[in-house]
Amino acid sequence: MKNIDSIFLSLGTNVGDKNKNLLDAVNFLSSFGKILGISSVYKTEPILYEDQDDFLNIVIEFDYQETAQSLLYIIKNIETQMGRKKTIRYGPRIIDIDIIFFKGEEIHQKDLTIPHYDWHNRLFVIQPLYELLGRELELDKSSYEIHEQKISKIGRIKF
Repeated sequence: MKNIDSIFLSLGTNVGDKNKNLLDAVNFLSSFGKILGISSVYKTEPILYEDQDDFLNIVIEFDYQETAQSLLYIIKNIETQMGRKKTIRYGPRIIDIDIIFFKGEEIHQKDLTIPHYDWHNRLFVIQPLYELLGRELELDKSSYEIHEQKISKIGRIKF
C-alpha cells in the first residue's frame, strides 16, 4: 500500500455525549490547522475489548504546517483537555485521536508510527478514509482482520 500525501486523522469516542466529543475535538484541532474534510460519522462496535459501549468514529483530512511529532503533542494535549484518562488498553475513552497518514512520511519512533501501525485492520478507519478520498485504496482486504467488524454510517457532525 502506497503512503498517502495528506494528513488524515482518525477520531473516536464512546463515553458521554459522543457527537459533542467529536465536534469538540474537531474544533480544538481547527485552531492548529485547517480542516479540509470530515467524513460521515460511523457507529462501530468495540473490537479487542468488547465490554464497553459502541464508538462513534470519523476521519478528517487536515492541513498542518509543522512536524508530525508536534502534531502528536497537540493531539495528546487535546485528549487531556477533553478529559481522557489512561485506563485499560482499548478501553472506553472520551476521545481518541490517531495520526493515520502524515504527508507521505514514514516514521518509526517509540511514541509515533506513521502510517498508523494498525489502520488497515480497522474498518472504522478504512471506510471513512475511502469516503474522504472518493475511492478505495489498493488493498488486499483478505489479509486484514476486518471481516467481523460491524460499522454503520449514521450521519454527520455539524462543523
